[in-house]
Formats: sequence, C-alpha cells, structure tokens
Amino acid sequence: MQTLGLEIIAIIVFAIGVGTLSSMIGIGGGILNTPLLIIVFGLSAQQGPATALVAAFFVAVASSAAYWRQSPRPIIPKVGILAIATAPGSIMGVMMRTLIADDIVLRWIFGLSLMPVALKMLFAKRKEKGDLSSELSAFNEKDITPKRWAIAALGGFIGGISAGLLGIGGGAVVVPVLSIIVGLPMHAAVATSMFIMTVTASSGTILNYTLGYIDPFFALALGVGMLIGGQMGSRVACKVNAVQLKRIFGLILVFPLVKMMRLGQMWLNPSGDNPLAVLTGDVVIWLAIVAPIGLLRLYQIKKGEELNPRAESFETPPG
Repeated sequence: MQTLGLEIIAIIVFAIGVGTLSSMIGIGGGILNTPLLIIVFGLSAQQGPATALVAAFFVAVASSAAYWRQSPRPIIPKVGILAIATAPGSIMGVMMRTLIADDIVLRWIFGLSLMPVALKMLFAKRKEKGDLSSELSAFNEKDITPKRWAIAALGGFIGGISAGLLGIGGGAVVVPVLSIIVGLPMHAAVATSMFIMTVTASSGTILNYTLGYIDPFFALALGVGMLIGGQMGSRVACKVNAVQLKRIFGLILVFPLVKMMRLGQMWLNPSGDNPLAVLTGDVVIWLAIVAPIGLLRLYQIKKGEELNPRAESFETPPG
C-alpha cells in the first residue's frame, strides 16, 4: 500500500509537468502518459491509453476554464461545435482498440502513430508574434464555407479516433484542422482544441469505464496532476517560447516510443533478461533517429537566425 502511495505521488508530480506542457501546446498529454503507464507502471496496452484518456479530460477541463477567463477570450464556441464529430470518433477508437488482443501489436500501433508527431515537433518554425485581439476580430465564422466545415468535421472525427485508440486528446489532428482548414489564429486553435477535447475525452472515457479498462488509482493521480498543470500552462502559454519548447519536447518524446515498441530488446536482447543490453539498444536507436534530425534542425535554426536575427517565436505547436 505504501508503494502504491509513493507511485501515486510520483504520478501526480509528473502529471503536473505534463499538464502544463499539454495546455500550452494544445494536446491531451497521452503521448507521454500512455508510454509512462505501460513502461514504468506495467499497465496493459488496453489499460494504458484508457487511463491516459481520463487525464486528457482533466487537462482539457482545466485549460478550457482558464482560457475562458482570458481577455480576449481565445475559445471560439461556434467552432467548438466540431466536438459533435469527435465524440463518435472517440467511441470508435476505443472499440477498434478492444479488437486488438495482442499487447505488442498495440504497442507498435502507438509507436508508429505517435512517432511522426514527436519528430514533427523538432521542425517547429518561427513566426512573427501577432496581435491576438486583431486576429480574433478579423476572424468570421461566416467565412467558413460548407465544404470547409465538412472537411473540418472529418478531421475532428479522425482526431476522435486517435483519442480513443491511443489515449491522447486528439489535439494532434484537431489543432491543425482548426488552424489550417477553419482559419483560426494558432492560439485560438489551441484553446478551442482544448474545449473540444472535453467532449472527445469524456465520450471515450465513459466507454472505457464500462469495459473495465481504466485503472482508478492511476487515473485519479494523473487527473489531479493534469488539473493543476492545465491551469498553469494556459496562463503562461503566450509568455513562453513555445517553438523552442516544442523542439525539446519532440527530442525527448522519441525515447519512450522506442522503449514502448521494445526496439532495443528486439535488437540486442530478444529474451529481455539483460536490462542493460535492452537500455543500450533503446538509447542507440533513439540517437540514430534524433541525431540526424537534430543536426539538420540546428543547421536550419542557425541559418534562419543569421537571416532574421530579430524574429520572435510565437507559433504554438500542434499536439
């Protein structure tokens, strides 16, 4: 019981950090929480994403409440109606996950699906800092054509599937949809994505609960931490260099995905009886993935700063 208590405290502290980052970049935190629950705490590949989705709901509620109180308010309620499309997608994602019985298959699905998100963060670009009030006043829902609404709804549905299947909040899909298809300013896209995520995560969580896949202790611990972190992140989202944060985040995220897919074990120690060999394999594979990308990114950053040394970072990365 004492060990469980220490684990819960550790998860709460970890989740505060994840919740802060998640709120700042518009994701549900599942890209970190799912591997953590599976690798460190031994939850199954069914329980991990189900429990992580509960945390996504908590951070979405906390972030939405904080964003709602901001002035100007970055949440666009009329655009938030896209949550209608994400809810059935989330339910479908949960049902798809339950059809896969083999844990290693699910681990590979998680890894292959989330790896592009992690790598994309390494290539975050800089943009001139904009005036949110002017950008919001220039946005008009009437400019969104029926075709764009339809495409956005499809994107929301796909985002919902990713939420239910992977235990993430769906922001990896929804934020780009709101920004590119709907035309929202990036900060508004992140805030509205968190608002939509409350519906996405809650619908998937209800089904996960009825199926018995949620670990209540870890879900509560993650939820408390994410609730605190979500409030903190949304308050400082406009005050930090989110682009640099995204690059660091992407660099780190590749490792737990490599670990979750057991790539190091498959390479150096298939039996899994030598933890040091497994860890060595994971680190080497991680470096082989991120080192070339990191060097290329550093070259691009240096070249870009030489061309425009006074550019400011503002872009909030899609989750």
